[in-house]
This record gives sequence, structure tokens and C-alpha cells, in this order.
Amino acid sequence: MKKLLVIAATLAASSAFAGVKLEVRSDYVNTPNYDTNTGDEVGGTSLFTPTVARLYLNGNVGEAVVESAWNLRAFTPEFAVNPYTGESELSKTMTVDKFVDHLWAGKAMGQFMFKAGKLETNTGGFEYQKSLHGDTYLVSMANRGVGGSMVIDGSPAPDTVIVPSQAFVANPENASGISAAYTLTENHKFEAQMFNQVNSQTINADTGARSLDRGHTYGLNYLGSFLDKMLVLNLNYTVGTADTTVAGQELSFMAASLRVAPMADLTVDIEYFDNKNKVSAAGTSTDLKTNSTIIEARYNINGWVPVLKYEMSKNEGATPAAAVNTGDFKRDAWALGVEYVPKADEAFRYHVAYTSIKDHDIEGISALNSDITKNMITVGFKYTGDMAK
Repeated sequence: MKKLLVIAATLAASSAFAGVKLEVRSDYVNTPNYDTNTGDEVGGTSLFTPTVARLYLNGNVGEAVVESAWNLRAFTPEFAVNPYTGESELSKTMTVDKFVDHLWAGKAMGQFMFKAGKLETNTGGFEYQKSLHGDTYLVSMANRGVGGSMVIDGSPAPDTVIVPSQAFVANPENASGISAAYTLTENHKFEAQMFNQVNSQTINADTGARSLDRGHTYGLNYLGSFLDKMLVLNLNYTVGTADTTVAGQELSFMAASLRVAPMADLTVDIEYFDNKNKVSAAGTSTDLKTNSTIIEARYNINGWVPVLKYEMSKNEGATPAAAVNTGDFKRDAWALGVEYVPKADEAFRYHVAYTSIKDHDIEGISALNSDITKNMITVGFKYTGDMAK
């Protein structure tokens, strides 16, 4: 960490990287005991976790714009998962792709901006950006949010597999590719992206063979504001492939987000995500679907910011086989939090939140497919500082 900060300070002194920002969110997360879908109790956890730890280096090289972000450390202990998104521990299996959140160079030509490198994908709407920067306490299922532990293979007991309940089709993360953005007016912008296929380089657990990078993912995004930015609209449609050595997969991701700001201190985000995957194998095909609807409201009262968020999600398309206990399921979740910013011009924010995630209507052959309700208490702070000043 110290070496990275020294490097950042050195870059900050140069004209090439005039913007050097450190972003850290650290939490204490307590999860009380709860039951799986088969009625088995899952022990509670008590965890200190750096939910976000990222260094940003932005600047210019000649006429080109360069922006980058670097994940500084693991999010969770070994064999654990992030309590919000289910991402696995990073430091034990650190790769360049995991370390580099995004890194791209861009060139402006009139009203166009062309980029190449590892891009911030436009899927996921406003919520994806909030989750990246640690500004939410509940992540929807479509954006890789997880629920409680779910038994997906029941009998015999040695074959039992327990995983976090999660999306059949989740929005893709940042990926390498190219993009072209066109600014129609100050308030209306279009961007087309082409990046690597989702799940690129997947390894088959049975054969050890890698996936074949035979396709790409294509997306078109519109971002516009109306009525003096009282209304902000973010629309995205992305299609692509996730071909593996086992089956062909045709993916589509749709996001429609509306931000309403009726007054200076109040914002309400309403977002809908509709993700699909047509999986073809052995002459048959299965359509997997994940959709999420979220509403999040924030109101600033002299530095105190109450936050309320509600989620409705659904997974559908699974076909449980013999001895498999789970199939389609629905999710209702909510989070209530309070943020406190002592001084608007300072870098620290403090927060406390209560989150409840309920997976229900779990389908399958087992009579023990009961609801799963996982609750979390989060207490922490966020720091965002400009190291170039």
C-alpha cells in the first residue's frame, strides 16, 4: 500500500497525471443467524471489510485523455464473499484484470470521443456506479447482488453444494474494448461500445479447457437530462455472447433508469433491468432471465442524508433436475440507512444502515424450499481525497 501511495504521489507531481484520487469505504458488517432454503441454520458473521479501496489516476498525454482506476486490495477474507455483491477474495488470486478496474485512453474529435482500453461498461444504470463507489447498501440481483446461502444440490448429503443466492444472468463488469461517444448537446449524449464477450476465458471445471473468445459484446447507451436536470434518463441495450466449451450463450441486457430531482436536496432513482441468456446445448435451448426493479431515495438535511431503497427481482427459466432442490425464485429486499457528512468540503462520510434480503417462491422438487431472509447491519465510513492537491 505504501509503495502504491508513493507512486501516486510521484505521478501527481507530473503534468501527465494531474488528477490522483484515493477512494476508500470501510465497513463493519454484522449478519445474524438465518436459515437456508432447506431449513438449516447458517451461523452469523461479524466482519470488518474494506468494501471499496481504489486509486484513480487521470490526466492527459499530449492530446489524449487517460483515465484509470486500480483496486488496491482484497474485499473480503479468504473463501468469503463481499456481503453486497458476492465477489470472491482478490489478494490470494490477484490478476491484472482484477487489479485494473478500468484503464483507457481517449481522443476527442469535434463532438465525438473515441476510447480504447479497459472500459467502464454502460450496463447497470445508476446503481452500478453507486455500487462501484460504495454509495449504496443494497445491490440488486441484476447488478450482482447476493442474498443468503442456498442449497442447490440436496441428496446424498456429501454432494450438497451451498452458494449465495444470485442472478441467473448478471450485468457484465468492466471489460476491454473500444467505444465512440457523441455529444449531441450539453444535455444529451450517445455512446456505442464493443468489448470482449462476457465470461471470457472461463475454465471448464470438468475438462480444464478454456472458453473460446469467438465473439464480442455490443452496447448502445443514451444519457439525457430535461427540465434543467430535474429529470435524468439513462437507457442502455447490450447484446453479446458468452460461448464456453460446454454451451453457446446469447446474452442481452436492458436497463432503463430515471433520476428525479424535484428539489436540490432530494433525488429519487427508479431503475429496471431485464437480462436474458439463451443457452444452447445438445440441440436444445433454455432461456434464463433475471429482472430487477429498484427505487432509491436520498434527502440531504443539513449534512444528514437518510437513504431508503427497495428491490423487487426475479430469476426464471431454470429446470431443476433430479435431486436438485432449487429453481426459479423471487427476491424482495430493502435497505434503510443514514449518512452523515460533517462538513461539505471535507473528504469523510459516516454511515449506518440496516438491510434485509428475502428470497421466496423458490421452485424445485423439494418440499423444503422455504424462504431465505438474510439481514445485515452496516456501520462504516467513506473517504474520498484528491492526492494531487
